[in-house]
Amino acid sequence: MADETARPLLDSDSRPGSPHSFPSPKGGVKTASLTYQEPRPYELSDESAPLLHRRDDDDFLGYGGTDPRNRRASEPSRPLSPDTALKKRRGRIQWPILCAMTSILAVAAILVFVFIAPAAVKEYVKDATVFKPTNISIESTTTTGVRARIQGNLNLDARRIRKTPVRNLGRFVTWIGREVETGDSEVEVFLPEYGNVLVGTASLPPLKINIQNGHINHVDFIADLVAGDVQGIRSVALDWLDGRLGRVRLDGRATMHLKSGWLDLGAQTITDSIFLEEGDLPPLPTVNVTHFNVHDADTPGDKGAMVVEASVAAMIESPFSLNIPSLGFTVLVPNCSPGDPYIAVAGAMTEGFPVIPGQPTLISVSALIRGLPDDLTTACPGMKNSPFDFLVKSYVNGSGTTVYVRGADAPSLDTPDWMVDVLKTVTVPFQFTGHALDNLVRNFTMSDVHFSLPNPLAEPDSPESRPTVSALVKVLVGLPKELGLEFDVPRVRANADVFYLGQKVGVLDLMKWQPANSTLLDDIDGKPAVLVDFAIKSAPLEVTDDEVLTDLLQDLIFSGHTVKLNVTATVDAEVATGLGILTVREIPATGQFVVKPPYGGSLDQFKPQIESLELGDTSASSLLVKAKVNVTNPTPYAASVPFIDFVMFFNGSRVAHLTAKDVEIIPGMNSGLRVDLSWSPLGLDGPTGASAGRDLLSQYISGSNTTVTVRTHEKTIPALPGLGRALSRLALEVQIPHVPVPQAPGHEPDAGNGSMGFIQGATMHLWSSTAEFTLSSPFPNTTIEITSVDAQALYQAEDEEAEVGSIDYRIPFPVPPGVSVTPRMPVDLKLGGIGYDALKRALGGSLKLDAVAKVGVQIEHYRDWVKYHGKGIKAKLCNMEKSLALCH
Repeated sequence: MADETARPLLDSDSRPGSPHSFPSPKGGVKTASLTYQEPRPYELSDESAPLLHRRDDDDFLGYGGTDPRNRRASEPSRPLSPDTALKKRRGRIQWPILCAMTSILAVAAILVFVFIAPAAVKEYVKDATVFKPTNISIESTTTTGVRARIQGNLNLDARRIRKTPVRNLGRFVTWIGREVETGDSEVEVFLPEYGNVLVGTASLPPLKINIQNGHINHVDFIADLVAGDVQGIRSVALDWLDGRLGRVRLDGRATMHLKSGWLDLGAQTITDSIFLEEGDLPPLPTVNVTHFNVHDADTPGDKGAMVVEASVAAMIESPFSLNIPSLGFTVLVPNCSPGDPYIAVAGAMTEGFPVIPGQPTLISVSALIRGLPDDLTTACPGMKNSPFDFLVKSYVNGSGTTVYVRGADAPSLDTPDWMVDVLKTVTVPFQFTGHALDNLVRNFTMSDVHFSLPNPLAEPDSPESRPTVSALVKVLVGLPKELGLEFDVPRVRANADVFYLGQKVGVLDLMKWQPANSTLLDDIDGKPAVLVDFAIKSAPLEVTDDEVLTDLLQDLIFSGHTVKLNVTATVDAEVATGLGILTVREIPATGQFVVKPPYGGSLDQFKPQIESLELGDTSASSLLVKAKVNVTNPTPYAASVPFIDFVMFFNGSRVAHLTAKDVEIIPGMNSGLRVDLSWSPLGLDGPTGASAGRDLLSQYISGSNTTVTVRTHEKTIPALPGLGRALSRLALEVQIPHVPVPQAPGHEPDAGNGSMGFIQGATMHLWSSTAEFTLSSPFPNTTIEITSVDAQALYQAEDEEAEVGSIDYRIPFPVPPGVSVTPRMPVDLKLGGIGYDALKRALGGSLKLDAVAKVGVQIEHYRDWVKYHGKGIKAKLCNMEKSLALCH
């Protein structure tokens, strides 16, 4: 019967059950030494009675023959005839034959039951057995495995047998045997596809089972499960974790001693094979981190270490309850490349926890980080970031973050060694979603801002061609509530994109490390925060959209509106902790800050004043005037201007260039700023420009409040031609400040007469019909030459204006620096009229006259003429009868 022992107990492709297998909820089966799943209930047969009924008061006659009780009871009795007597004698002669036949039948029955029935009965028992587990739990762990309690219902269902002879014979034999008692038995499970490695062994206690068809046995026993070859199991576990375990075959072998009543059936060996499909295997549990906290270690021996505490909820699909003891693990993170070995960063341990089928499992995890290995913080080959940078970036972006957990030495003596050995051979990936640090920057302020324009000699679009910003920056950074570390931020750097009205203005490059100070505090909402203040020095500002910047300046400077700027930045920070100085890179930060109009929206607050004028190079149609200007800067910002140039317009025509070089502007009063005026209206806009320039000078020297338009152009900042072009559509209206002129002794300018003070007085000699004028030149080192004077003197009487006289003088004369007196020029008096009458009445005194003059001017090589309108010029009137003192 050796060939029968090797016969599989269950063919999973053709038979629905096995006496030593448990139904799988997905149609598969599980052996007693493997993971159990919730069984699929099977319906028992309606045929509740055995095929052959046993009655204790009756004999079993002729299995399949005729019972004498089946004869007709109403048949009448008849006397024996001679023929009947003859037959009776013949029956007596046949008894020896009947005995022989009976012996032959007995021998045949013995052959059937000894050689044929065991195989058929074994097939019957194997295919008809149904076991429905009601509860499976792990009672405790042992030094070699676990002790499990198995409860369930066991019965034989003849309907599961397809072969009629096997079904009938099996029912007959099990009806006779009624009960089977097993002794101590052992079940071994192997993996033939993995070198026939031993998965595990189960030791079963003695059991007494009623094997009659349809009888339900309620079993409840304790089994010791012992792990097999750990290294062999590791290969299967790795294939399962990598998703390569599509189908696996398990071979089971059970050796047990059977006894039925007084009949000892001896030791029996039963083998079986089952196949587990991919869907039969439990999936990896889904991990949800419900609590996360990081703080400094408070134990004396772990000074400088970091403790990470977490609560994890995981849905572990287990068909049975079990209690997991305290376990130790090593936490690993990915390296630079997928093929590189993982980097161990911390030792972790879990407290003991129960696993209950259908309920989430709560696990408390604590990890101790005593230091970070160099492999974690060293930049990957050919890259700027390290594995630590990639890990932090994934977490703060709220992306899926993967860490790996491998078994380590047990933290408790209650953890069996075999479990530690199994866990050490398996590395399990765990993926969890990071915590997106939205609205990280709570507040962003800048003070002591200093703007510097680029070097005018820098190549356009080169790094040196960018304006730079220096400032003191304070940033309030919100922290995750899970972070309870004491730390400092010694240095920071960032790369910030600046947006206005949803459009990108430029990029503020702060990628040079800046020393910083940090202070931990509580924000107004009670959440932890850190205030970081640092100074940025000469950070380049790259303008990426000139048109957007133009809109920004239009609203801020020219319209006087408050603007809101949005900043999106990636921040690198050095964080000093007990573990050392860590560099956290590419932390996303967003913020918004408000910029108010620097001067309240009014350019009058600048209050420009001309301190002095100096003449430079001249030509026939151009001249250079070097001025010193005093300006009040009402803004909190400073600026360094190595070179800037504007075009000055009047009446829509270009008349001059305004250029400033090496100017430092600070908040408040700025004195002696050098500004050059390159006057060249003819060269800039031809005759139209020359006419506009002449009108501008005429109004200015006449004392009118003259306003010019200042615009940028392509070469305003040579290194930024695009910015100059974009800003050229903005017009800055500037009133030309009055030029200070020296005052004649005893002369007090009349603030209400509108005069600039170029003509400080006049003396008319009526007897000689001449006039001389007291002039004041604003140029301290240059002599101006008057080439011609064509003027009229007017007297204003109430609403009537009358001409007093006119001058037509064609002899050039110089006007030296300071105060000087012109030669006497002939005056053609207009006799008669109210003007002449006014002169006679004022003879010997003074009279206020208006003057309209066309004056030819030459300044070195430059020649032009202007119109002068003077009002309220105080003229002294002299004649021969009066003292000369009155006229001088």
